[in-house]
Amino acid sequence: MKKLLKLSMLITLIHAPVHAQWNIAVLPHENTLGDPQWNWLSAAIVEGYVNAYYHVPKIHAVDEEYLRHKLGDTPVSSSDLAKKLDIHLILSGRYHIVGSRIQIETDLIHTTTGEVIETFTGQASTSAPLDAILPVLYAIPNQLNITLTPHEKTRLQMPMFHDAEALRMATESMMALYRALRQFPIDNAQLTQAESSLKRAVQRDAKSAMPHYYLGRIYETRDKITEAENAYRNALKIDFEHVVARYRLALILKKRGHTEEAMSELEQALQQSPINPDIQAALSGMFFNQYAQTFETITAQLRQAIQANPDDPIACYELANAYNELDRIDEATKYYHQALQRDSTLADAHFKLGMIAHRKGNHEKAVDHLQKAAAHNTQFTRVHFRLGTIFHLIERYDAAIKAFSKAIEVEPNYVIPRYHLGLSYLATAQTDSAYEAFQKYAERTSDDHRPHFQMAEIARQKGEHERAIDGYMRAIAISPVHVPSHIRLGYLHAEHQRFDLAIQQLQTALRLQPEHPDAEKILTDIQKWTP
Repeated sequence: MKKLLKLSMLITLIHAPVHAQWNIAVLPHENTLGDPQWNWLSAAIVEGYVNAYYHVPKIHAVDEEYLRHKLGDTPVSSSDLAKKLDIHLILSGRYHIVGSRIQIETDLIHTTTGEVIETFTGQASTSAPLDAILPVLYAIPNQLNITLTPHEKTRLQMPMFHDAEALRMATESMMALYRALRQFPIDNAQLTQAESSLKRAVQRDAKSAMPHYYLGRIYETRDKITEAENAYRNALKIDFEHVVARYRLALILKKRGHTEEAMSELEQALQQSPINPDIQAALSGMFFNQYAQTFETITAQLRQAIQANPDDPIACYELANAYNELDRIDEATKYYHQALQRDSTLADAHFKLGMIAHRKGNHEKAVDHLQKAAAHNTQFTRVHFRLGTIFHLIERYDAAIKAFSKAIEVEPNYVIPRYHLGLSYLATAQTDSAYEAFQKYAERTSDDHRPHFQMAEIARQKGEHERAIDGYMRAIAISPVHVPSHIRLGYLHAEHQRFDLAIQQLQTALRLQPEHPDAEKILTDIQKWTP
């Protein structure tokens, strides 16, 4: 029966209408032996597939981060991926290392049924681990009835990296970048570490485009637009078909007013990824200047509505929103105030003015508006969380605790307020309450190292060293590049005379951050404890 089902799915796949482009979601692969030093390879395998299929226009491969960006953090079924993002197939699997060999198994999964259509296996040396996916890279197009051109076959053979250590460094940096972007506020320390590691990866392997691309992402995050443009251009010099580097370069060129060059890059990107919705949207937006035309039409209509009904606050509010969308803050502020002159209880206008005031650094005014927004039942349910972050920023910690607690009460499934509640408890020396808040946050999220580090810090300060060690190890398991956890763990091991483990952790810390402020002391301690 199983064989019959599998055959049926294969026939359905092969005889389905030919897609201009197959959309494939590549999910993390499981480390079945559980050796934590190889956890990073899960993300590297995903990146390997996605990068390789940039060179095959009929396959559009996306990773988990793309799915998060489109669908949020809420888990979705395979059938939902098919419905919401037109994902045709899913790749997922596992890997294990024995000695100096690695074996990677990748399942080809049908999105509609969730059934495994085929399992592909590859092996390679741990010195070139992604060579293990080469057989799979060829097998999947064959499975989809895609005939590869000679050029595509050649490009698939080209390794993403020539140096395994550079691959590890770049992958861990990519993971750190994504973790930093998922946190609020963005974790700048992780961005700094990731940038430093990516630069070292470039030095080790000058033939890889990947670290240049992720350097570009970091620079964009920090509004270093010139550096980001250069990084994407460097990626494209190495890999002309790196479609996402070309797409992001085009967006930067558009932002800088280089419209013709931006359109040229988007047209080239569209040739490589014919039905990529992001590229299509960007290109069509530039062709028709759609947003500007719509903006002028909408604002003209809203001004007419204000003239026709001068006492109506809603037209003023919507006009303010239109300016706010374009980042024309002064005009937005003017019309939000006009809306409030007509109705002082218009909660959403108070919320928007509160966020503008916070952005400008006028935190007391921000608090006043956000409190009024909450009092008048704004539709923006995270107003209490916003209040909490501002209260914490201006060191009104008791008020922050109340605001974060209210945020949790209003929206129990929004988990991040629990972490910030813990920070506010810490600031008021309520360590037991802080620990409880961090613990509840950690129970509800699996990809944030910060609560484990904070709980470990509390345990260490109480003298509960084994509990602290466990916390630091949990933090490192989630974020192998978190230097403070490695350092704390190293010195705790040293306190208990476990010098071999201490040296290992401290060496890792210096490898991740050679320019650490305490590098000289750490080196001295390593030498002192080395037999």
